[in-house]
Amino acid sequence: MKVLLIILAIAVLAFLGIRYFLFRIGDPVNSKISDSYFYHYRKNLIVHSPMGNWFELGYFESDADVESFQPINRDFGKDKKNVFWKGRIQAVDYATFQVDASGIIKDKNHVYTTNGEEYNFLGIIKDADPKTYQLLDPSLPDHKRQSWNKDANAVFYRSKKIQGDPATFKPLNDGIAIDANYIYSIIHERGEGMYLLDVDEVIRKHKMMDGPIHVINDTYVQIGNTVVSAFTKNEFTLHAFETIKNTKAIDYFTIVVNDTLIYKGIECPEIDVASFESLSYGYSRDKNNAYYNGKKIIGVNLADFEIISPDYSKDNQHVYYKNEVIKGAIPKSFKRASENDVWEDGKNKYKNGKIIN
Repeated sequence: MKVLLIILAIAVLAFLGIRYFLFRIGDPVNSKISDSYFYHYRKNLIVHSPMGNWFELGYFESDADVESFQPINRDFGKDKKNVFWKGRIQAVDYATFQVDASGIIKDKNHVYTTNGEEYNFLGIIKDADPKTYQLLDPSLPDHKRQSWNKDANAVFYRSKKIQGDPATFKPLNDGIAIDANYIYSIIHERGEGMYLLDVDEVIRKHKMMDGPIHVINDTYVQIGNTVVSAFTKNEFTLHAFETIKNTKAIDYFTIVVNDTLIYKGIECPEIDVASFESLSYGYSRDKNNAYYNGKKIIGVNLADFEIISPDYSKDNQHVYYKNEVIKGAIPKSFKRASENDVWEDGKNKYKNGKIIN
């Protein structure tokens, strides 16, 4: 019995020691407002720890005055002298600082973004008027609403001032926006593969056209008898038809207008719409052919066609890189090599569809 009590006492002491030296957070400052601001477990400090998960998400010991500090929301707070974001003092006007009901961060001088150049510190949204800055359209879906704003003079996309009339500007989907006078491309990325860059630009492309507006899917819009897309190298394409009888969305990149399939902004009249099937990695097929990014893979045997990677496919006779035959490659033994982005067939090694022996 005495031995058991000793073991139990040791276990309790060990637990208390671990808690004392390792636990960083104590009680929440105000759990009704923030799940991320706490009093330090043993120091007279305010601690910011995202959702209290200090072990995985870390924590920050703030310089806030313990007695007067109160959270504003999950990550913002203030004491008697300063405003804090994620526990760090922010260079804002203390007396007029606010985070309004729509999530806009501002004071009498500036509107701020949490995506500033310096990590964990607010950035100033250039040219934004704090008196009139607001959501562009509160009725937009949640995942889009915070990306679009306006003030009395301009439209803002992801905290950057863009061209557009703030009184009439409207994003229609992920790729196209309009105002009373113009059509705009919404460009999220440029480049391919490892060279793909986030850009988040909105570019004025064309004068507004007459006719009713119909949003076909998240990437295509019909205006009158014209379909607008923003996928091609020009980042804007008008597909004009004598008349549009019907449209059908296939997937994010693909629609059918009348009997013409459009893939990533490219019209593909040779594709049989009735038998079209979208596959993985930009591949597709119909009853006659297989395609890569809307381009026909010449000579493919559909019965044995197989996609083996984002850029490679094969049948019983050939190996294909994108939509081109790799001359001499052996389909039966073609496989990924140990080197990065290299393939082999027992005779040669290949990279980007070319022999590299």
